[in-house]
Amino acid sequence: MKGEVWLWLIGGVLFGSLLLRAGQMFVVALILLLVAGASGVWEHYCLVGLGYRRVLGQTRAFFGEQVPLTVEIVNEKPLPLAWLEVEDTVPGPGLSLAPAHVGPSHIPGRRMLTMLLSVRWYERVRRHYSITCDARGFHGFGPAILRTGDVFGLTTREVEVAHEDYLLVYPKIVPLERLALPASNPFGDVPLRRQWLFEDPLRTVGIRDYRPGDSPRRMHWKATARAPDQALQVKLFEPTTTQRLHVLLNISTSGQNWSWHGYDPDTLEAAITTAASVANWGTERGYLVGLAANAKLFHSSAAVRLRPSRDQHQLMHILEALARLVPMPTMAPEALVDLESRELAYGTTVVMVTAVASNELMDRLHRLRRGGHQPAVLLITSAEQPLAPVGGMPAYAIRIEDTR
Repeated sequence: MKGEVWLWLIGGVLFGSLLLRAGQMFVVALILLLVAGASGVWEHYCLVGLGYRRVLGQTRAFFGEQVPLTVEIVNEKPLPLAWLEVEDTVPGPGLSLAPAHVGPSHIPGRRMLTMLLSVRWYERVRRHYSITCDARGFHGFGPAILRTGDVFGLTTREVEVAHEDYLLVYPKIVPLERLALPASNPFGDVPLRRQWLFEDPLRTVGIRDYRPGDSPRRMHWKATARAPDQALQVKLFEPTTTQRLHVLLNISTSGQNWSWHGYDPDTLEAAITTAASVANWGTERGYLVGLAANAKLFHSSAAVRLRPSRDQHQLMHILEALARLVPMPTMAPEALVDLESRELAYGTTVVMVTAVASNELMDRLHRLRRGGHQPAVLLITSAEQPLAPVGGMPAYAIRIEDTR
């Protein structure tokens, strides 16, 4: 509508100059008409053939690593762009970009990368940045807004590039000695009667008749149905000397309301760093390491549950799960212990990482101990708070400062 008003105005001036035979007015009107025509052409074609994309040097990175980012702008038409303004949404303060002009964004936890440049006909422009990964997580880049117009600044058009790119940053890993944990056997000695023999519930080697005291989880119902007189049968598992380490992570940082009471970012990140460090420690010592948390994964409805496994990539699966973890509890920590205890192999070392140690949670861990497992508690705290073993169960206070 605004452009039509200008055209009617210029047309009126041009017609008036012809009636009055005013040469100067005619020239001015003609120039304005040419400007309006050029502006209309720019407005119509400025976004045609305009491309924008980001190229991350890698899609996964370790904490503290630097990742290159290249922004590419392509103008595939003979019409140059006198000015082009780009506003690209980038992750929050945890990831720093250099050299770049980054400002606040209307999206919580995000920032805005702005660029102002000119692009000639059939030109490809690249801007190179370096990302410092100082925050674990699944970080999104995008969407972006491209804004341009005519050279006179009379008209402006914009387009949104909805495509998003993601960079996964693994959590920080620190030595257990830095967390003030004992260098050897931080989670207690394996009892002598269990040092030489475990059973692998994933490998069944036979069956036998039921004996009083056998766990219901060992029942082999199909074999029972085929047995004479349907005598109860139980599974025989392959013996193994491999030890298991199962890390349980409680992401709730407040004991008042586990479902949603907000969370303390520093405490949560300290808990995640501790869980990643324990998993790394166990992998280095040949444990079968697993992870479970009362949370879900980003862009997924799946819960964080990884059974102890022989997979050579198990540690990377654990670190990826911790990186994609959504800081919203899905259940109480006591329920998490109950859920995981149903599938634990006998003699599993269970490390509970939590910022809240309620009586109910400690009671569940003591049940694990009475069931033949080896539980331990790592309590995330902001002050020096030495903990003594609780009922024979190893317990340590992990200071937030020591995880940084």
